[in-house]
Amino acid sequence: MKPLRCWIFTEGRLGHLNQVRGLAQRLSAKTETAFHYLDLSQQRFRYSGKQGLLDQFAAEQFPDWIIGAGSNCHRPMIWTRFITGCPSVVLSSPSWPLCLFDAACIPAHDEPPHRKNILLTQGVLNTMVPVVEGRNPSTGLILLGGINKHFEWDDARIAAQVRAVVEASPDISWTISNSPRSPASLMPSLGTVLKHARNVELLSYEQTHKDWLKTQLSQVGRVWVSCDSVSMVFECITSATPTGLLKLQPLGDSRVTRSMAQVEAKGLVRVWNERDKGTMPSADIKIWEADRAADWLIEQTLQKKRS
Repeated sequence: MKPLRCWIFTEGRLGHLNQVRGLAQRLSAKTETAFHYLDLSQQRFRYSGKQGLLDQFAAEQFPDWIIGAGSNCHRPMIWTRFITGCPSVVLSSPSWPLCLFDAACIPAHDEPPHRKNILLTQGVLNTMVPVVEGRNPSTGLILLGGINKHFEWDDARIAAQVRAVVEASPDISWTISNSPRSPASLMPSLGTVLKHARNVELLSYEQTHKDWLKTQLSQVGRVWVSCDSVSMVFECITSATPTGLLKLQPLGDSRVTRSMAQVEAKGLVRVWNERDKGTMPSADIKIWEADRAADWLIEQTLQKKRS
């Protein structure tokens, strides 16, 4: 098989970038590849002809696939597909009709139509790689979100659950971190309820580096995540870290609340309750959607070459 050539649109948002990076990393692990990136947050897209597109991507040949994630990428993807005749694959639900793309990887909780050219995934793709062996069972991580549209954020409720988890596992050294969505009151609240705990480190997300989470999730023995942090929940599950969910009150029925209900029903996580807060799923590979998407896209490529 010749190198798989991909033109990849990005738009600067970390979540969308992680989707295309996750897919690109797994494609490179499985076949020879040639990637050309165009970051729309750094370079304005020119709606040009074939040579203009080659110049923008610094490429000599047209791609096997045009790839992108994020609404700012959709229109340039559609234009590039129209001008070059090359197929496109969009990651997550597009803001334009699906018929304008040749393939799509869409989370099942978005309830896309069931078609051969649509891969339903559990959550969005990410860059996490499952690690089963070599974890330190005496370390744990607690990751907290914040204000959102799907769950009622409650500092006191979260702090009570965190305290219960910490007290139930006094032999574990816990690192607790917040997120950009966390209210300013959260970390002080945790500091108050955990003031006597000697096995806890409070670490603001502002004190971490870009690879901190990936490193932590390859090493710790367990992780608890607030249920509003959907992408982070799927990153934890993908990493094969035994994962627990901290509970919040849903604000209504939505794709996000349904998604969290589904991961619980499938046994991918342990949802916090007072009776078995110390019991966690085993450390094994439950999902690896970027890897599955790479296999699927390679098969789609072969089918197109055969047709």
